[in-house]
Amino acid sequence: MTFTRALRWCMASASAFTVLILLTTQSRAVRVFSPWQDDPYDVVISATELLVPALALAIAIRARVRPASGDLLRGAWAVLVAVVATAVTCWASVAAGAHADVRGWQQHLMIAGLAVVTMSAVPLAVSLRRAGPATRGDTDWVEDLLAAAARLRVPTGWARRVAGVLRGHRIVATVLLTTTVSGWLALAEAMGDGLGPRPVQAAAFRVVVGAVLLTAVLVPLNAYLGLLRSSRPRRRVPVLMAALYGAAASVPVTLAFREGIGYLLDYQLGTLGDITRLVASLAAVVFLVTLLVQAFRTRRRRVSRILVGLPLALVLLVVGYLGVVTVRRVLPQELPAPTGAYGVGRMFQEWTDPGRTDPLAPSPGRPRELSVWIWYPAPRDAGGPRAPYTPGEWGRQHIPTPLPGLGEGSFAAVRTHAVDGAAVAQGRFPLVVLAPGLGLDAPVFSTLAQELAGHGYVVASLTPTYSANVTVLHGHAVASTPAGKPEAWDDKTADGLLGVWTADARFVAARAARLDRESRLAGHVDAGHPLYVGHSFGGATAFQACHDDPSCAGAVDLDGALHGDVVRTGLRAPALILGGDDSCVTGTCRAADAENQGIRRQTLRLLAAGAGPIWRYEIAGTGHFDFTDYAVIYLAAPIRALFPLGSIDGARGLRIQNAYVTQFADQAVRHLPSRLLSGDHPYPEVRALPTR
Repeated sequence: MTFTRALRWCMASASAFTVLILLTTQSRAVRVFSPWQDDPYDVVISATELLVPALALAIAIRARVRPASGDLLRGAWAVLVAVVATAVTCWASVAAGAHADVRGWQQHLMIAGLAVVTMSAVPLAVSLRRAGPATRGDTDWVEDLLAAAARLRVPTGWARRVAGVLRGHRIVATVLLTTTVSGWLALAEAMGDGLGPRPVQAAAFRVVVGAVLLTAVLVPLNAYLGLLRSSRPRRRVPVLMAALYGAAASVPVTLAFREGIGYLLDYQLGTLGDITRLVASLAAVVFLVTLLVQAFRTRRRRVSRILVGLPLALVLLVVGYLGVVTVRRVLPQELPAPTGAYGVGRMFQEWTDPGRTDPLAPSPGRPRELSVWIWYPAPRDAGGPRAPYTPGEWGRQHIPTPLPGLGEGSFAAVRTHAVDGAAVAQGRFPLVVLAPGLGLDAPVFSTLAQELAGHGYVVASLTPTYSANVTVLHGHAVASTPAGKPEAWDDKTADGLLGVWTADARFVAARAARLDRESRLAGHVDAGHPLYVGHSFGGATAFQACHDDPSCAGAVDLDGALHGDVVRTGLRAPALILGGDDSCVTGTCRAADAENQGIRRQTLRLLAAGAGPIWRYEIAGTGHFDFTDYAVIYLAAPIRALFPLGSIDGARGLRIQNAYVTQFADQAVRHLPSRLLSGDHPYPEVRALPTR
């Protein structure tokens, strides 16, 4: 009686499941209200919507031939697992509020149906537990199905011959079956909702992926149920076959969680090609690992195990390292908080200089266009979500490496302290023009810009188009060009590029003055005496722009070698030079090579020629990139060694830099006395050099 009750509950649960799934997948009028339409549900249902009714039908037929077979209980257990797996993914979608914007009585009815299916699984599980052991019979399911057909006087001679051939080639039979089913499903979708703008590629993708998915399900299911048993003696699974199955089994897992995997890897999944590359890459990794593991397990001689074990250990080490790095890079990272009295707002501008033709553009005749990020003082209690660190296409700004982004903190995980579009604080605020280093862009100087804005400055940070690795104009990423980012570097090349960058900085300073009339910053920008700040080549730009701009209030060079006329004629305005550990930029290093000797000579020439005061400081333990946000963005070892970073704690190095820059700005622009510039040095890492 318990055995019969278990089979009845199996049929009831399978029937309820089939009705619900058919309604929610095949009826377009109902499907639009479904709260479970996305992955991982979509991948799970691709297998279970066929598996459950097919198994239920097979159980019903086989029960006529072998009414008390333990194999029937095994089939019922398989049905239970499939129903529960689908129900769990459905409830997860409901709990997560997926498609919460779609409401209607249909959705409530579907959730009620899901509750019925879920509750039907409970008595099925209880009755199966009480029904006794789920044993294996002495014949496979196909043989009993043929026996049932023979009882109905259906000719089965040809079917038995085909079954005999298939028993000798079960893998081939499985692939043929799954490919046929996947092809039929792709054809049905093409005739129903369609396959999109590229139907051939979409159909091929669905057939291949569907066949792999169903194969990955049917292989273990056949091993458990004995649906089609081999006619050959049992033997060990070949190493290559096990590796191929491992790769196939990874496909549905990758598809089900592709959004999460894409986020972890910082990999865009916009097209079928993107998804295919992701699936193929992870399948290849699983194939290699499974192949080596199986080869290691099947080796009996010690030498053979060692020969296989060494590459296996190496592969597992690499995979483990990549796994740790992948997870670590998406953990939240917070930029150092501004210390000023104001909150920080942020906005973007795209400005075109109609008076200049861009000499760095890939094609001649284009006007010079610039993307400008603007940070500004906001009320301390300015509300709103924090601004994303690199919105949209700006997220492509990874430093060029063989695998961009690998081992580098995800920019989506970096938390800023600015609010996009925040209200502007009361008052008028001096202008700071900020220039990045060669190849870099505005976002990687967010810490410094937020600090200055928090202290009451409007910071206009430009990204030199075609010189940065990534610039975003009109919503599209623009890469560097050989003219904008030359590989060969000499004084003539540097001076030529410096002329373009200096014109950019002065244009931004002049254009920022118009913000006083046409934006939320109207009445709040004092652009009469701008301060120019720059890092690396941007530092040389800041000094040259200040040299060329008679209204310049001062210039700051963050670890940048100097170029241009300013070196020969000097600066009238006050200036600040911050250098890294034993940096030649400050003019005091022990240079061993010609390049650094030249950098030191340029600084010494500037010091001898200038009329304005120049403060110089070296910060021990800092490298060239410690003056950027890369000081606090996660970089995995050994990739960190590729970046010019020093031993200092990144956040502390930025705090020291910010303190000197803001106090210099206050003294140069607002004429406020600075204790740091006057000789009070609370930071033991800072070495003060003679002021000229």
